[in-house]
Amino acid sequence: MSEQHALASALAAVVGSDYVLGDLAGRAGYAVQGVVPGCVAAPGSLEELAAVLRIAHEHGAAVAPWGGGTHQQIGNPPGRLGLVVRTGRLNAVLMHEPADLTISVGAGMTIGALRDYLGQHRQMLPLDPPLPARATIGGLIATAADGPRRLGYGTLRELLIGITVVEAGGRVSRAGGMVVKNVSGFDMMKLYHGSLGTLAVIASANFKLLPLPRASATLLCRFGRSAAAFAAIDALQRTQLTPTAAEYLNRGALSALEFGGECALALRAEGLPAAVERHLSDLRTLALAHEATDTTRLDHDQDTEFWLRVADLPQLADLAGDEAVIKLATLPGATEQAIGQIEALAARNGGQASISARALNGVIYARLRPLGATTERALLAALPGLQWVACALQGVPRWGEQPPGLDLMRRIKGEFDPAGQINPGRYVEGL
Repeated sequence: MSEQHALASALAAVVGSDYVLGDLAGRAGYAVQGVVPGCVAAPGSLEELAAVLRIAHEHGAAVAPWGGGTHQQIGNPPGRLGLVVRTGRLNAVLMHEPADLTISVGAGMTIGALRDYLGQHRQMLPLDPPLPARATIGGLIATAADGPRRLGYGTLRELLIGITVVEAGGRVSRAGGMVVKNVSGFDMMKLYHGSLGTLAVIASANFKLLPLPRASATLLCRFGRSAAAFAAIDALQRTQLTPTAAEYLNRGALSALEFGGECALALRAEGLPAAVERHLSDLRTLALAHEATDTTRLDHDQDTEFWLRVADLPQLADLAGDEAVIKLATLPGATEQAIGQIEALAARNGGQASISARALNGVIYARLRPLGATTERALLAALPGLQWVACALQGVPRWGEQPPGLDLMRRIKGEFDPAGQINPGRYVEGL
């Protein structure tokens, strides 16, 4: 019996043969950047997940966690891939305390399903990532995904209060709990946020929640030039106004959203109805004072649908062969300059850039097309603050400058995964 068949048989004895894919046709659907795994398994409980990781460790199989598959283009292609662990069956609400505004859910639950569940209780986890019907909680934590409303509510890092993971050898580890303030000493659960699944497989997570706002509305302000839009953003920053989202959209992004114009600011207000009305009135006055050519108000279903489409602009699941999405983080005051650099670089290489940016956070997403290896290398050299490049092209760098704490990261990886079996090399060598 081959090692691959031995691994599949051992996994089937734990999770059931219906939840193990060993044939090539089935495994090919879970290829990570072109690398087809030797086996695919879908555990249905924490105990099964621990057993799957233990079996993989015993067989020396490199493991890649897989939630909804929406962020598998981030990071380097795996150097080896023996097993993809699907978390989609770990999708239950494990505990919900509505009065305490806390919840614990399986890592395989999608953010869309969680949104629907919490809506019945007039509560929310205020995260709006791309492709909510597919993106899972575990994957969003592992990739540090965000959404336009990070301005008003922060990221998952601020909302995460507890986590359960399974380490490479099958050991279950927990950090945090179900109360909002429960950490003394080193906050271990924050290690997994943005770790790309290189330390352990996330099994479940606990979050603090917020009540759904009573009202929300959006003002789409279009400008004839980007300098005017960013002058409005600078003025907004000096006011007492608190929009929950302030998204800059360039011509390419507006076109993708089926709106015309050179650029725009999408400003969302949420809260009590009177506060929302005051915000929109003051935001309109501010925008018109800074050369806005027109303003459009979006309410109810229009408002909801608009932000779903904005959130999807940097989605990675359906990249064309000549397309890339990049994420760049800079100081808010340097956002305008960075966007100008991206647009100019794309134009010099015969391409176009569709850009959406959290204008008051300094987080920029750009979709570039058409793209070649030369353009991508130029991006890495020209753009300080570049975090990652996601594309289908092979053999090109996927990351910006290496952080100063790289040696510490390698030591932490060595403690959690000494054999280097979980997502090896997805970041850099040794991680």
